[in-house]
Amino acid sequence: MEHRHKVFPIQVIVPHTSNPNSFRLNESGLHSVLGHSAIANKKVVIVSVAGATRKGKSFLLNFFLEYLYALQNSQQNDIQLEWLDEAVQLQGFHWRSGAKRDTVGIWLWGEPIMIEAANGEKYAIVLMDCQGITLENAQSSNQCSSIFALSTLLSCIQCYNIVDVIQEDSLQNLSLFVEYGRLFLNEAQQFGKPFQNLVFMVRDHKSPEEFPFGAEGGEAYFEQVLENCPDSLEELKVVKDNLRECFEQIFCYLLPHPGQKVADRNSFKGYVKDIRPMFREEVKKMISSLLNPHAIKPKIVNGKEVTCKKMIEYIRECARLFYKNDNPAPRSILNAHAQLLCIESAIEAKTAYCRGMDRATSAPRMLSEKKLLEAHIKHGITALNIYDKCPKIGSGEVRTENLARLQEDINAELEKYKRFNEAKRVNSCASAMLACGDSVLFGIGLGGAASGAVAASVVTLQLGMVSAGIVAIPISLSTLFGIWLYVTVKECSKRRKERKNN
Repeated sequence: MEHRHKVFPIQVIVPHTSNPNSFRLNESGLHSVLGHSAIANKKVVIVSVAGATRKGKSFLLNFFLEYLYALQNSQQNDIQLEWLDEAVQLQGFHWRSGAKRDTVGIWLWGEPIMIEAANGEKYAIVLMDCQGITLENAQSSNQCSSIFALSTLLSCIQCYNIVDVIQEDSLQNLSLFVEYGRLFLNEAQQFGKPFQNLVFMVRDHKSPEEFPFGAEGGEAYFEQVLENCPDSLEELKVVKDNLRECFEQIFCYLLPHPGQKVADRNSFKGYVKDIRPMFREEVKKMISSLLNPHAIKPKIVNGKEVTCKKMIEYIRECARLFYKNDNPAPRSILNAHAQLLCIESAIEAKTAYCRGMDRATSAPRMLSEKKLLEAHIKHGITALNIYDKCPKIGSGEVRTENLARLQEDINAELEKYKRFNEAKRVNSCASAMLACGDSVLFGIGLGGAASGAVAASVVTLQLGMVSAGIVAIPISLSTLFGIWLYVTVKECSKRRKERKNN
């Protein structure tokens, strides 16, 4: 809490300098938030607030910020949680008066706020502020919808900030997710629903006598919104019919107007005492419900909870889809998730290969070329079997490309192990016997056989068949005895000459 005033939002999705209507990822900014080694393996919770431009998204995020720091303080000092006192001044995400857009791209709060969940595990909670949706022109609209789509993919709690009522265009902004969700459920249903939490925050609600403020009134109101009208567009009907299938949970909160002092933004400085008490109470209940330690769950991608380190990879992969301001096709989004699965499986496969080869080459004396390449084949096939267990979603090209890279990585690692093994070479008689595989009798064609064995495994993997067992290169006992006899006789002859000379 003491250092909070030193933390500021970091822009991670920024407009291109040459083309302000397209975006790029700010890698250094992203790493400054999520790249610290102390939190690399902490599971991450991304809370985003999105919606129409100039409707108070950043203002609302500062309530989230105030709650999280107060909760963190209460957990660290074992004191009762108290927050949003009248003397508090809301600060953090920048906002200002006027019609001109204040937030461009996507911003993250400058540090994760560590919160202990009910299960005793500490989660890194990151708040996300997004550029608002506007209908000024087609190009600007595409740009804003891309930001909205990207923030929904990245967050595990997407808060959709809406003023007055949920209109049809607000639901149409969700059509991409419904279309992608249906594709995901068809091809990757083993991972459950594609999105986690969607929260409709309806500001300045004007009918509390029909639908009371808060969650209960919001639920009843949202059910009415989802009812199809005969004259509704077909696209809108699809959204209404399938929205619940795509999100694990959907909430709707009805909030009152924050008060005239807040509306007069030229004079409002963020002090809680100037905010309408009814609004304060409803916001407190909403945020406490969404982010209490019993409710928070980390971001899930492809059925797995995501750490800060993995989140960096996920953001990078998703950002590639939005380098141009057009929204990607649902199939492209699915392929991005497939890419993440393949990368993760390839890393696991390569790690297994290296561990096996480390064990095989751990002895102080060098291995024969035969033994080294047998180990390469054995652990190479183990790696390929691990990769083959990667869930098969998205385009087959994604799997094939990553499989080819895995094979290249394994072959590159083999060269390292060859150099490491060669460094152990000694010229003693015992080593000569141990390394006899380096003789012409053993060496001819062995490297080609090893590469061929692994390559054949790759081919069978691409055809959908998994190789099993260890590929061994048999050597007859008579050949082994002949080489042993040759080395022994040669060594004895050498010693006899030495004694004669002495």
